[in-house]
Amino acid sequence: MSTISQDRQTKTYRFLEGLIGYFSILVLIILTILAVVNPILLAIILIVYSFLMVLKTSLHGIYTIYTYKALRRWEKVDWEKLFQLFSKDKPAAKDYIQKLSQKYKNALDWEQLLKTDLKNYELLENTKFADIESVIQAPVFAVYNESSDIIVKSLKGIYNSGYRLENIYVFISQEARIGEEFNSKIRHEISQEDWVNIYNISEKNLDIVYNQEHFDLDYENSEFSKIKNKEGKLTIVFTQHPGDLVGEIKGKSSNEDWGGRQISLFVKANKIDPEKVILTSLDADSRVSKNFFRMLAFRYCLSPNKLQAGFQPLPVYSNNYFTANLFPRLVAANTTIWYMIQSSLLDELTFFANYCVPLVVLQKIDFWNREVIAEDSLLYAKCLTKFHGEFLVIPFYGTFEGNAVDGDDYIETLINQYKQLQRWAWGGIEGFPYKFKKFFLEPEGKKTDLRKRVKSTILEFLNHFYWSTSPIIFSVIVFLPQIIGDQKFKESTIQLNLWLFSQYFAWLSFIFLAISTYITFQHTAIRASKTFQTKWYHWLLLILQAAVSPLIFVFWGPPALDVQIRGIFGKYLGYWVTPKK
Repeated sequence: MSTISQDRQTKTYRFLEGLIGYFSILVLIILTILAVVNPILLAIILIVYSFLMVLKTSLHGIYTIYTYKALRRWEKVDWEKLFQLFSKDKPAAKDYIQKLSQKYKNALDWEQLLKTDLKNYELLENTKFADIESVIQAPVFAVYNESSDIIVKSLKGIYNSGYRLENIYVFISQEARIGEEFNSKIRHEISQEDWVNIYNISEKNLDIVYNQEHFDLDYENSEFSKIKNKEGKLTIVFTQHPGDLVGEIKGKSSNEDWGGRQISLFVKANKIDPEKVILTSLDADSRVSKNFFRMLAFRYCLSPNKLQAGFQPLPVYSNNYFTANLFPRLVAANTTIWYMIQSSLLDELTFFANYCVPLVVLQKIDFWNREVIAEDSLLYAKCLTKFHGEFLVIPFYGTFEGNAVDGDDYIETLINQYKQLQRWAWGGIEGFPYKFKKFFLEPEGKKTDLRKRVKSTILEFLNHFYWSTSPIIFSVIVFLPQIIGDQKFKESTIQLNLWLFSQYFAWLSFIFLAISTYITFQHTAIRASKTFQTKWYHWLLLILQAAVSPLIFVFWGPPALDVQIRGIFGKYLGYWVTPKK
């Protein structure tokens, strides 16, 4: 089986890496030429495109409201009481879920979803998943040069999450290449907290760590066996990812892969059932919400296809919301809204930023791909292709709070934000050729239903094509017929209809803007204000942010088009660590 590095030496794979870029540039060039030679045809194309965008924007508004209302309902559940009932009084737990289904019985599909959950809970009786809180939570942090203060705040969120501490094992994968002096300093500073239980253990035999048969591996390690919980303390295991290993590039994916493999060996050494272990990928600044792990365990146990699934929480970039600059705040707010939309599209939901994966899934796919930048996109692609299209990302309504991009000054902040958007967009350059090769160019991939193969690869392609081209089309090209067209065209019905549809799109965008502004205020700003002493002008700035937020659409495209051009010429991104403050 060839690696991605080997694939990149072939003309076919190189063409696939550049295909989204070729198509995006070709479409933009054709539309620009039409503005000169045939503005009427261009206007017709733009009218059709505007109509499709009107429909899409309308649906996005509906999806956003649906997810937000579902989020608020799940947040109002008394999770502490429900989990006490799970462990002590299962009939009462069933009754509690039944009452939940009736509480919002007029809310679209809420009652039906809760009835399905109740049915699935009844099927858990006499199985190993009957005690839902017995699921082992294994959060993994892939860290580099972040300060201990940032990591401690994230660990404190896990400590205060309400889940049984004896069933949480946090693994922090440090990069050995930054130096033992720095890493030991971080470990020492974190160990000073009186609520932590610290270990520093790594399996250093690379033949064991990178054994592709982790699922069936017979492994014993006296060091991992020494890891024991202490009452009332959060167990944290530090491990060091070696630098300059053959077959990997520097970045989160290779470091997280190391941490995940160490967790797998820890589970083997302590004879823990791997089906009852779920990993959560976290960044140094990721602070999980109250009841995050309870919501995750609930959704994991009650999902019939749990061993061929991943689980996606909702991102909220509220840690530094009131101190971040305007543009990063806009990106952060829009990212939160976008994943509310995605959470309603079950067939399209993929991993993003922080996500949760059963250990057995990771063992079966041989963990993360260590040669890529976009570790979340490629992990999803790897799962989807390995399970022949029978892999689902299931949304749940736990949230994680992260940082909006920051910098020492406004220029540096803008540069950092551009780099982050580049990195996110790079997922298409790595994900599309990987999926295409696995699904269409390898014999194993042909076992997957053709419709699923086509749908997945086309969605990957189109999502990144729209990302790079739509902002340019609606901010530049839509004005070209009016600027370049002759007087006859400017007075034509076609031109009038173009402006009419453009106005419809603008008005619907304002409606969607009002929805997203309300949710940003309620869901992000108010959450951020609980840990930041706001003044009156902070709330005034939110109104200004809402007024200028349509501008974010204009600036969203260039980073995506940039990486698509890089894909054409093979100018691969290196991993850029988002600065955390």
